[in-house]
Amino acid sequence: MQMPPGVRYKVFKTKKLAIYYLFDDTEIGQIPEKKVVRGGHEFYFFKDAVVIKPIKETSQAQEAPST
Repeated sequence: MQMPPGVRYKVFKTKKLAIYYLFDDTEIGQIPEKKVVRGGHEFYFFKDAVVIKPIKETSQAQEAPST
């Protein structure tokens, strides 16, 4: 699996699988076989690889005014 140029990631390899952990919120160019969202991360499953991408917080919550 090839990552786009300029993407920061770490690769962990096992006998059957390559696990890519992306440090930045980057678009995945390929269509995964399966996608799972758990624990603040998106997991993209491919034939022989898994790409783990952190979900960027986009909360618009505001603090309550202090009295």
